[in-house]
Amino acid sequence: MEIEMNPLVGHVKTLADLKSEIHRLRINSSPRTEMQGCPRVPNSLLQSDSMGSEPSNFHHYEPMVMSLGPYHHGDSNLVRGEKIKLLLAVDFLNYLKDGESCRIDNQPVERPVHQPVEQPVDQPLEQPTDQPLDRKTQIAVDELYRVINGLVIRLKGCYDKEFTEKYKDEEFSLMMLVDGCALLRYMIYACIDHGYNQEKFNIRYEDLSRLHRDALLLENQLPYQLLCELMDRFALWKRADWEELWLQFCGMTEFKAEAYSFLQKKFLLCSGQVTRLTPNSQIIKRRRRPILDEESGSVLDREHSHLLDLYLKKVLRANHSSPTCGEDSSSGMGSIEDVKEQFMASFRNVKELMAAGIRIKPSHTRYLSDISFTSYGITACLRLPSITIDESTKTLFFNFIAWEMSSNQPHDFISYLRFLDSLIDNADDIKELQSAGVLQNSLGTHEEVADFFNTVSAKLVSNFRAYSDVRGKIRKHLKSHRSSKVKRWLTECLDIHFGSPWTIIAWGGAALILFFTAVQTYFAAFSH
Repeated sequence: MEIEMNPLVGHVKTLADLKSEIHRLRINSSPRTEMQGCPRVPNSLLQSDSMGSEPSNFHHYEPMVMSLGPYHHGDSNLVRGEKIKLLLAVDFLNYLKDGESCRIDNQPVERPVHQPVEQPVDQPLEQPTDQPLDRKTQIAVDELYRVINGLVIRLKGCYDKEFTEKYKDEEFSLMMLVDGCALLRYMIYACIDHGYNQEKFNIRYEDLSRLHRDALLLENQLPYQLLCELMDRFALWKRADWEELWLQFCGMTEFKAEAYSFLQKKFLLCSGQVTRLTPNSQIIKRRRRPILDEESGSVLDREHSHLLDLYLKKVLRANHSSPTCGEDSSSGMGSIEDVKEQFMASFRNVKELMAAGIRIKPSHTRYLSDISFTSYGITACLRLPSITIDESTKTLFFNFIAWEMSSNQPHDFISYLRFLDSLIDNADDIKELQSAGVLQNSLGTHEEVADFFNTVSAKLVSNFRAYSDVRGKIRKHLKSHRSSKVKRWLTECLDIHFGSPWTIIAWGGAALILFFTAVQTYFAAFSH
């Protein structure tokens, strides 16, 4: 709950001032104010750079091609994006118009049996400007507008009032209609249409990654309720089809524990490992199934705030486990000693862990909460999810942070970044993580990646109980290693003599030579 302090009251001077302030706070605290579903980026994240007042990370929060929602609507730099958006929205309405049925008030309006379809589903809607819209398109547009206009107050409440009060209800409803239809149609285009007919929507090749980036910006989010209303009226698909599309658009398909950037995923999508939308609303299933299990449930259960929120929850696997809840952790922040131990427990970097016999290996999944530690006495294994660091990852990370800081969401992602920061000091740590298959550097030099992790979460506050079980096990292993000379000696021997496959092969070869030499000597001595 946010409480706005009276700017005229610097501090309480008299008993009457105190009573007046208590009365004012009671009034302001009831009813309880709700957090905005689609907030702006907090000002605390827009730090100025060393050369002036321009925020150094501001470009990670601004759209490059297409604006969604009111925050960047009408930007002169996004004029071409408005044309792309309109073309996408019209084609989405074309799906509604030319589908086998169009759901109106949850009642299907069937096409007459002998009435031919004016245009195929995969062709753009070419409606002459001097002719009125046909009846089916009018029904689809009118119904969508009626539904959205009925939710306009709730939809406006998802945004900053400063940016919504300048729009009339009709204008805001039309903006939500066009933006919502455009976003869903682009998701179909990016994941199913194989990127064909780019000229159909005036989309350039370099726009593919930029549009995907724009769709996941915090200030470019659309209320999830709006998208659900649009999806419910898309009669060609069932709910399971939309679930697969959303997961595929977010890259949450069940690949092996490997890291893929967006362009790499686009290559996989365009190589045939995707579904294909057909006119009879059938979907050809991919060979790789989406990540959906009984614990995580449906991705379209309306409890999300927007697409970025859904993406973050799935990346963290929030419905299955939370990094802030370890195996032996309880609810709450814990005792003062617990907080002190978590705050003071620091292992300098990956090199220090490896010197203590701890090996870094990739986790079996790419969920960011899938961090585990197993000790084998002398040696141990720390498993981390595989990630790719490039420009798109940086932008996504900045917007994840902005969403967690501007909402009531637990700081699970910030806690993950803080945990990585505790492992990374310099370029050598990045090199070790890359050699272990945990991190793929597509950003630049190892120094740049190390600097990114050391600065992105430097001023952020994580939950002290985040990954508490893993930190505790690492701390216990390090303490045991430092207090035992035998363990240190054995660890050094293992690193020197069995630190690489080549040394293991050499030792194995030497052992075989000694064995055969002994056998040969035996038979030479006792040949009779």
